[in-house]
Amino acid sequence: MVRYTRWPICAAVIVLLLSSFAFAQTNQVDPPLPDGTAAGEAQIKTFRLPEGWKAELFAAEPQVASPIAIALDEQGRVFVAEEYRFNRGTEENRTRSFLLEDDLQIQTLEDRQRMFEKHINRFDGGIDWFRRITDRVQLLEDRDGDGRADLSTTFADGFCEPLDGLMAGVLARDGDIYVTCIPHLWRLRDNDGDGKADQREKLLSGFGVNAAFLGHDLHGLVWGPDGKLYFSVGDRGFHVKTHEGHIVSDPRRGAVFRCQPDGSELEVVYRGLRNPQELAFDELGNLFADDNNCDKGDDARLVYIVEGGDSGWNMAFQSIPEPYLVGPWHAEKMWHSELPGAAERPAWVMPPVGKIGNGPSGFLYDPGVGMPEAFRGCFLMCNFAGGNGGLEAYRVKPEGAGFKLVETLDFLKPIMATDAEFGYDGKLYISDFIDLDWSGKSKGGRIYTAYSPEIVDSAVAKEMKQLFAKGFNGSTDELLRLLAHPDMRVRQRSQFSLASRGAAVAKQLDELARSEEPRLPRLHALWALGQISRREPPWLSAVASRLLDSDLELRAAAAKILGDRGALEFADKLKPLLSDPSPRVRYFAILAMAKCKAEGTGEAILAMARENAGQDLFLQHACVQSLIVLGDAQVISKVTGNEDPNVRLIGLLAQRRRLDPDLVRFFTDQEPRLVLEAARAIHDLEIDAGTPDLAKVSERLIAEPALCSDPLVRRVVAAHGRVGEVRNLDSLLDLLAQAPISMAMHREILETLRDWQQPPPRDRVTGNWRPTPTRTIDQDSRQRLLDRFAAVLHVSQGDLGNVVASIVDRWKLPIDNDVIADWATDIKRPTSARIAALSLLVTRSKPAALDISIKNLSEAGSIAAATLQQMRALDPDQGDQVALEWLSPANEKLPDLQRQAAIAWLGLSDSPGQIAELMKWLERVEQGTAPTDVRLDVVEAASQSPNPQLKRRGETYLESLKSKPTLERFAMSLDGGDSERGKRLFRGHARGQCLRCHKTNEGGGDVGPDLSRIAEKRDATYLLESLVSPDSKIADGFGSVVLLLDDGRTLAGVIKRETDTVIELQTPQNEKYSIAKSEIEEQSPVKSTMPSMDSVLAPREIRDIIAYLKSLK
Repeated sequence: MVRYTRWPICAAVIVLLLSSFAFAQTNQVDPPLPDGTAAGEAQIKTFRLPEGWKAELFAAEPQVASPIAIALDEQGRVFVAEEYRFNRGTEENRTRSFLLEDDLQIQTLEDRQRMFEKHINRFDGGIDWFRRITDRVQLLEDRDGDGRADLSTTFADGFCEPLDGLMAGVLARDGDIYVTCIPHLWRLRDNDGDGKADQREKLLSGFGVNAAFLGHDLHGLVWGPDGKLYFSVGDRGFHVKTHEGHIVSDPRRGAVFRCQPDGSELEVVYRGLRNPQELAFDELGNLFADDNNCDKGDDARLVYIVEGGDSGWNMAFQSIPEPYLVGPWHAEKMWHSELPGAAERPAWVMPPVGKIGNGPSGFLYDPGVGMPEAFRGCFLMCNFAGGNGGLEAYRVKPEGAGFKLVETLDFLKPIMATDAEFGYDGKLYISDFIDLDWSGKSKGGRIYTAYSPEIVDSAVAKEMKQLFAKGFNGSTDELLRLLAHPDMRVRQRSQFSLASRGAAVAKQLDELARSEEPRLPRLHALWALGQISRREPPWLSAVASRLLDSDLELRAAAAKILGDRGALEFADKLKPLLSDPSPRVRYFAILAMAKCKAEGTGEAILAMARENAGQDLFLQHACVQSLIVLGDAQVISKVTGNEDPNVRLIGLLAQRRRLDPDLVRFFTDQEPRLVLEAARAIHDLEIDAGTPDLAKVSERLIAEPALCSDPLVRRVVAAHGRVGEVRNLDSLLDLLAQAPISMAMHREILETLRDWQQPPPRDRVTGNWRPTPTRTIDQDSRQRLLDRFAAVLHVSQGDLGNVVASIVDRWKLPIDNDVIADWATDIKRPTSARIAALSLLVTRSKPAALDISIKNLSEAGSIAAATLQQMRALDPDQGDQVALEWLSPANEKLPDLQRQAAIAWLGLSDSPGQIAELMKWLERVEQGTAPTDVRLDVVEAASQSPNPQLKRRGETYLESLKSKPTLERFAMSLDGGDSERGKRLFRGHARGQCLRCHKTNEGGGDVGPDLSRIAEKRDATYLLESLVSPDSKIADGFGSVVLLLDDGRTLAGVIKRETDTVIELQTPQNEKYSIAKSEIEEQSPVKSTMPSMDSVLAPREIRDIIAYLKSLK
């Protein structure tokens, strides 16, 4: 047991003393950091708190580090899930991009183990790399009752097996500590009271099939009103064998699960989430999740978790590049929360409740005791989002059978909060990660409490604390009384305790449920009866009696319980609820009838679908889910044959869930949206038997222009590409020539033709790994394409010309060289298309290509620069002359692209003259006299030269930069970038994730400053410094500081504006101060929440991004 005290001590001494500990072995964490108490207390002064609230520091490093999740037990002890394996044993396919292709294929944990073994030489120390660092559960105790932790104990560690993920969830109840750490759901227990777990049990295993992204872990532990344990996994997916011997599997997709406290009866409740960090039930038993965005311009989302629901996300989307960025997620508006009738969003995708934050992490609902009155009935979310991050509140209201987000409020900011939980003392406990180091090293960690002194001192809060301390083992009358307690947790614990007593208390629970008492105690009584009925089925009659209750929530809860029990004997009592005035009641009633296999359920589904007419998407889902649960193929067939398209859609979506090849019948449906939904099912779910029929839809696309939406065309084209016969080639050419399709679909067809022989292994629609066998192009196919090549040429506008040139090359089409020459010299075509044609001509007619190249070299700009590289195959000597000419003093005003191309030419040359010239340019760089827009090119060219002396000198120069100040190290990136490449990096760089936090005129996040017109305000030096040393350049309104003034006052807040002489500060209370710098005695460092890009982006990438930012005006 390690005890940390809070008296002052020199940080250097702490480090020295602790450095003697052995950290070289396996099962290690980072050495404890210096005491963060002072910094934590200073940070409190920057908090913006609810009115009347105060904040205190409960614990700081070294007591705690890298906290991901927290939980409190009945004695007020805080259990902290700490992560240390980030990029140090828990690996992802973003920073370890070599894992991506394998990660797209694996299906089980054993596959992931083999993937790591395949690449084991890429990890320092081989397999030991995965075992060096452990995550752990730390236990914090306040034994003297002063509100500060005075004891920190490692409760459990050793979570460092090769397949282990980050420890991301912890939940405490009655001595059991539930912990989620991929691949296991654990139950830990300290039986001897020494503060360490001596009993460890793996309840379930098989979570986290994929590497995916770091942080997309197993988490979200929460108790449901049914007494079951609910939890979530991100898009690392799962392949789990249940206690009952069943396999539940869905790699690359996030999900919500529930099981009994011992891990039995595991069910998948919801799928298609990206990274639902945590789950929360409201007081009426509705379950919600906070799901993260994909950092590519989409919204983070509040999701209402319904049985059988699907949000549509798949890990494969993440790595689909421009121009089809993240695939259907963007292109088909899968994440949008539009009203019903939004045609773009797939019908099988459940709409989110609304937009939330930018970095959803911890998530909870108002428990009843602790929350300020203004926030009663709200959810709180930890928005892990930098300078504007912190706790935000969300209020929802019912809308039909679902919910709508109606209010968003700031609760407590700024803080890098990962989790928050209300304690049983009325205080809100908040974990602060402080900052993220992508190398995995901890930067510390803190736990704060925030609370209203009035609430904490209230009788109800003191009673609650005592109740949890003594346990819920009192008399039945006392527990029944507590079902009316204002705190949801007290009510739930009392409910669970009563339910454990079974039939002995059932009659009293029934009386309470029937009574005229307020809603909440009656609802908990009904839930307790539902739990009892699992062991004592006769008590289901008491549940069924509430189907006629005057309160819609009791009617809905009763229907749900009866459905979960499959209580067929009460089916007749369920039927009247199908016409209940409440959509919510009707939702649970139809599901209950299906689960009970009640007679007439099929007709009821038909009637509900017809009446709903697609308006309430949750009622629509209830109909689909009911068909799935009912499992009657004849009923589904009847639904799919109905004359009402809204009814047929229900049947189609049920067939989708059943992977039914008979979905192809919808390809002749007269309703366009049903044709599209069938195509989505057949293609995206890889129902291969239906692929030939999907390809035939191209005939309808030509005959019926209204069908020609991009999502349908894209799948029809992909189907032709997969079948790959001569008739499919003809059909693609027909589409190209006759169908009114978009330029994007022209590209799809042309790229499919280009890749005809060797299709890419990833599906062009979904990004899934779905290889197609290679093909041999026979003469008949080649002739067919040649005969209709006019259609190809007709659409080869813009940069499609380079795709056409590739088609000619790969198909070995005998296109006349004069035609190709015309493409290469057509100044109306983009440079990429002209160069593609020229490259093709180089392989077919060097004399013609040389003539064109010479003409191109006389043009200025990109075409000349790109043409120079062709000269290696045509006339290297003349290329040498051109390169030297472009670099001569007489041509100093040439476009930087040409001079950069000339330097790249020199870097590949081994002739003495070229080497000498490049050496001169390197000397100019060393002396600081070379033009700024080519310095990076010179150094990179020299360091890659085939000449050993030049290469060594270039490498020496690069090495010398490492000791320079950050800004000087990257000064070569200030000028000479390519703005188009920079735009692509800004939008799509896997690790940079610029779009997650920053908005341009093409969308993006709002965590950081809006960059839409940044070039009007800032120069290149500012932009560079912001990228590589973000603490040096913080935009107004995004930097928090604490100021100690010479009159003894302390002010904390956000710097709104700063000049050489004045700081304008806005405090958490929204007070504004203009402070002369001469009055400031001490100022805390201003920290940026943006990570430094110096270790994320290469110098050339930084140069291109700066060029792009300079174009934003």
